[in-house]
Amino acid sequence: MKRFLILALFGLATSLTGIGVSAQAAPNIGSFTQIHDMEDGYFYSHYSTVAYHAKQRKQNAYIWNNTHTKKIANLKTHPNYTWYQLSSGTYKGSKHWIRVTNFPDTTRGWVHKSQLKKGFNPQGYQVLQKRYVTPTYAGNAFHLDSKTKNVYLWDWSHTKKRANLKHYTTQTFGQRHSILVQHNGRKSWYSYVDVTIKGRTVSGYVQTSQLLKGRTPHHAGQNLLFPDEFVGTKDYQQYIRDSKYQKLARSIVNLFPNTPVDYVLSRIAAYNYATNDTWFEDAPEPISTSGYTQFVAFTPIVNYLMTHKTQSNAKKLAAVEKLLAQQGYTPAKRKKLKNYKLGIYVINNLKGGRVDESDNLYKGNWYGLVLAKKATH
Repeated sequence: MKRFLILALFGLATSLTGIGVSAQAAPNIGSFTQIHDMEDGYFYSHYSTVAYHAKQRKQNAYIWNNTHTKKIANLKTHPNYTWYQLSSGTYKGSKHWIRVTNFPDTTRGWVHKSQLKKGFNPQGYQVLQKRYVTPTYAGNAFHLDSKTKNVYLWDWSHTKKRANLKHYTTQTFGQRHSILVQHNGRKSWYSYVDVTIKGRTVSGYVQTSQLLKGRTPHHAGQNLLFPDEFVGTKDYQQYIRDSKYQKLARSIVNLFPNTPVDYVLSRIAAYNYATNDTWFEDAPEPISTSGYTQFVAFTPIVNYLMTHKTQSNAKKLAAVEKLLAQQGYTPAKRKKLKNYKLGIYVINNLKGGRVDESDNLYKGNWYGLVLAKKATH
């Protein structure tokens, strides 16, 4: 089930910190013998220990496959790449061959060491480090406010713009990891984030300093958002007010004319007092109710809405009013309520409310409704 998740590999970099580079004997690889692996350097982000670049930018120098029968790449066609050593080996008696890869590990092969120069490429944008440690380098939520300032999402080599994030101020970008990038002697941290474009997830790197920390408070045109995707009460109220798929929620809110919607209480309603068929796996765990007291759970209402999820909004609303009265909350009593807050969360038979692991969309329903007072301490 897809939900708003900040994707991160928790603790990976922490567990790897301090591991040194080592050269270990390994079996032969194709036509290459006397292999000694240096993979700690690349896989543990000790890039400076295994970084190389082309000695001659305009001269042919080939990376070969394991049998030395096919040219994998020409260094001349990638003049700004830094290549990271994975292994050393011997080919036809020469011990000066090394196995290298590029940063995303999409091009692996063997090159004669005489074609390379030690160190990061002085040209272009070079990745000096990669970090997964939370919350400094991964697991954060970011957003943008400005629709006029260009903020680009780049590929790993910083040569292709994948998106201009100024067009996606209604989205929250989840940070997967960070890289330290050097360009013209200056170093900057970049975050690897996702953006949804026309229903497709596009990922790339954006300079972290260009992003704003936290979830976006802008939801115009976002018609299906899950309980954790809001900043606070103000933007949650705006979502209920403006979303074309919150018509039933708006009608129920109007039944409590003097009881304001509260975002934290609405999360409690969603996770602790709701009916929900949107999850393919286990339902979410209840959350803390700290800060609230005198709860009134409208269990008959949320049960009815789930049981009759395909009914029209008009029939659902009529049933809600009847069940409120049966629970003692007549129009007169609802009008006189004082010091209460309203917690409400609604996904109302909406396609996309339920998504399986293969990204197939189904209709989903999630109904939560509760009253409570703010606790006074």
